[in-house]
Parts: sequence; structure tokens; C-alpha cells
Amino acid sequence: MKAVAFGEILWDVFPAKGIQTIGGAPLNVAGHIKRLGGEAEIISGIGIDKLGKETELKLRELQLSDEYIVRVPSAGTGTATVILANGIPSYEFNYPAAWDMINLESEKESKLLSSSYDVFIFGTLAQRSHVSQECLQRILNEIDAKEFFFDVNLRLSYYSDEIISSSLKKATILKMNDEEVPVILKSSDSSNVQELREKYSIPVVIITCGKKGTFCYTDNEIIHAEPEDVPVKDTVGAGDSLSAGFLYFYLSGYTMKESIMKASHLADYVVQHSGAIPEYDSTIIKELEI
Repeated sequence: MKAVAFGEILWDVFPAKGIQTIGGAPLNVAGHIKRLGGEAEIISGIGIDKLGKETELKLRELQLSDEYIVRVPSAGTGTATVILANGIPSYEFNYPAAWDMINLESEKESKLLSSSYDVFIFGTLAQRSHVSQECLQRILNEIDAKEFFFDVNLRLSYYSDEIISSSLKKATILKMNDEEVPVILKSSDSSNVQELREKYSIPVVIITCGKKGTFCYTDNEIIHAEPEDVPVKDTVGAGDSLSAGFLYFYLSGYTMKESIMKASHLADYVVQHSGAIPEYDSTIIKELEI
């Protein structure tokens, strides 16, 4: 299974805890896919600064290539100050950040577009700048990928109806959380999911609903994965681990139901640990059969 993700690499800064951990939805998904046993690459930007150097070290730790990472002298490496309230995060982002300046050199872009992938992963946040958005659109229009995974990932006001609509048109798998449903469906009624699927010809829609679990909508069924009753340390990156788990197992030949159940189980593991990409212990490795 081979994946490539486009978008933000940033450091989640937790003032209350005095710590910072590497993150950003595209990086989190790619990192988990790699941990699960797949191949994963990321297209992003980092600054020529201390955090940029630390990012390079973390990429090596995660065994992710930096081939498609742009070094940006005019902007710092991305940061997101995370404020946790009852375990639920809110964010403040630096601007501009290096991931706002993603623009691959022609040779690198040509190499990327000459490769084949099982899935291309993208969201809305990296489209807040014209530079990164234009690079993404070029890639979306030309890359050889079997699936296009659109993780809505709405943050603050860094999106528009136009960005959402153009992204939905490319998506073959859509993932959003319950707070994003009213924005995407223009209604809080999840029964409108099937109407959205038909309008944009999206085969699979995944909605995460916190303690209510995860719902997966297809032509033939609605699959519900209930979360386990586990102690929650923080929820940062939980949705990204679910995305990665679903993509890895589904594109490795598991059924839709098996894939969403395993993905949900991985997310339950992640919320019990600090950081978006915690080390996997022997128990989760055995339970996921990886």
C-alpha cells in the first residue's frame, strides 16, 4: 500500500504542559501509515530554522522521506498552539508558515507525477495560501492515484465554499468530524450524506463523532464503529490515526467493515497517549495484526 499526503507539517505547542510535538494532519496520517507497514511520502514545507532541523530529525525517526519537503527561507516552520479544554483541542496557527509556500521544483514535481499511488491525501488547511493551493491543484489534476482521500479538517476561517466544493469534486473518500458536518452538508442532518455522495460521486464518506463512534457510508450500508471506554489523555491526532488505519487496511484488501473497526481501535489507542503519533506497543501491534 503506497500513499502520499499533501499539506501542513507543524509543531503542536502545549503551553499548559510545556511541551511541543510534531504534527499536522497530513504528516500524522503518513506517519501512521508507515508505522502500520505501508509506504508513505509527504509533500510539505519547513523553515530554515531550529524547528525545521528538528522536523528533519523527526521525519527520519518516522522513516518518512524528505524528498518532497520544500525548504522555505522566507517563513518559519509551522506551529499550532493547542489549548485543551476537557481533552478537546483548539488551535492558533502561525502565519505565514513554511507550509503556506509549498511549490515543488519542476524536476521533483515531474518525478512525483511519474509515480503511482494507492491514495493521495489532502485537506483544506494547506489551501489557505494561493502558493500551496495552486501546487495542490496541479498535482490533483495530474497525479496517478487510485483513491483521493479528502480530510476536511476545518480550522478557524482557513477555508471557503469554493475550496470545499473543488475538493469534494476530486474526492473518492471523504472524512469529516461531526462538527464539520453542518458546514459540508449545509445541514446538521446526517441523512443528507447520501445526497452529498450522489452530488459529488463520492463512494465512501466517513464521519467521526467522538464518543458516539465513527460512521462509514457507502452505496450498500452504513457501518458504525463504537469507541471503547478508555481513559483519554488527549485527542490530538486521533482522527488522523483513524484515517490512516482505514486507508491502510482498506487499501491492503480488508473489507470496509474490518477496515473501519481496526481504524477505530487504533484511534482508541492513540487517545490514551500524548502526541499524535505515539509509539506502538506490542499489544496494539498484536491486536491490529500488523
